[in-house]
Amino acid sequence: MPSSNLIWRGGGLASAAAGFLLLLGHLLDLGGNSEYGTVLGGSLVLAAHVVLVFGLVALYAAQVEQSGLLGGLGMVLSVVGTTLVSGVVLVEIAGASGAGVENVLEAGLPGALALLGGLAFLIGLILFGAATMRAGVFPRWAGLLLIVGDVVFGLGSFAGSAATIFEIVGALTTCVALVRLGLSLLSGNAASAGKPTRVS
Repeated sequence: MPSSNLIWRGGGLASAAAGFLLLLGHLLDLGGNSEYGTVLGGSLVLAAHVVLVFGLVALYAAQVEQSGLLGGLGMVLSVVGTTLVSGVVLVEIAGASGAGVENVLEAGLPGALALLGGLAFLIGLILFGAATMRAGVFPRWAGLLLIVGDVVFGLGSFAGSAATIFEIVGALTTCVALVRLGLSLLSGNAASAGKPTRVS
């Protein structure tokens, strides 16, 4: 199997898995007794963010020529953001298990990194979704859903007691986008002789 096919298939699996893990993790967090959710839910969300790094890189590689600077910037911000968010999720898992982590996410350098990670991830996915829509390698509606899911999820930070609803709707929308993008890579339609082509 050529290395490009391995990248497409591995990236496709990573993208689809990230979508499912993100949604399942947030659904499991609904049963949590603390503001940090559940240990299992948090662990699945952490796995989603780790796997998403590979999915984003493969999705970018499949449309690198068509997505231009916007796609590159979106991919870099998304990867940096999801890496920093992974650290935040680790702290939340500790909080869900009963450890006192309130001060870790609210003050000093850790608090600043948590904020910057969230913003980088939010802005990066919006740019990446826009670049995906513009490139036309993957279904444009999947890029749009990536943007919508990301924005809805971000709005949850300002939704107060309704934050959980925003998180679930955002996770579901993002899941659909990532699964569709992953299936495009897995189908092999995103690569022809190692070069990206249009996927319907």
